[in-house]
Amino acid sequence: MKKRFFVTACLIALVALLTSYSIVFAHESITVGDYTIEIGWVNEPPIVGQQNAIVVNVSTTSDEKPVEDVSGLTVAVSYGGQNKTLTLQPLGQDTPGQFVAPILPTIPGQYTINLGGKLGDTDVKVDVQPEEVQPADTLQFPSVASADQSAELAAMNWLIYLSLLIGLIALGLGVMALRKSR
Repeated sequence: MKKRFFVTACLIALVALLTSYSIVFAHESITVGDYTIEIGWVNEPPIVGQQNAIVVNVSTTSDEKPVEDVSGLTVAVSYGGQNKTLTLQPLGQDTPGQFVAPILPTIPGQYTINLGGKLGDTDVKVDVQPEEVQPADTLQFPSVASADQSAELAAMNWLIYLSLLIGLIALGLGVMALRKSR
């Protein structure tokens, strides 16, 4: 009985471990010469108006060792005919071969990442389309429309209370006028 429980627990742990790395699967992986380059967003799904970054992981194809010198690599992002060159920065000291280029997506849609330049002696010229940028209402709560409706409802309530107050004043004046006439 204990062995069966142990095997079941191990299988559950293995499934949990394998599914915890699902973000990496969303990145686009390409091979250029002796290098494997993985490109994607740091935060997925990318949302309009939220700080994000393009992540670029570079390793050698043969032994999968991280490549730390990407000084000859250029990264640009394009959307709707506009281009912007980004600056690659190391992700951290503990993550060799991993680089980020900060960006703030302002329009939903499909962005294209253009990699160019050189990695070692290898020329790089690749266009990659990472996951599509989603509109802000994908994650917004409450929705902007309901916030606008709440403001309109508050104004309407204020007008109702004002009308009731005016009605009470008129009623009071009417009662006073009737008393004077007697």
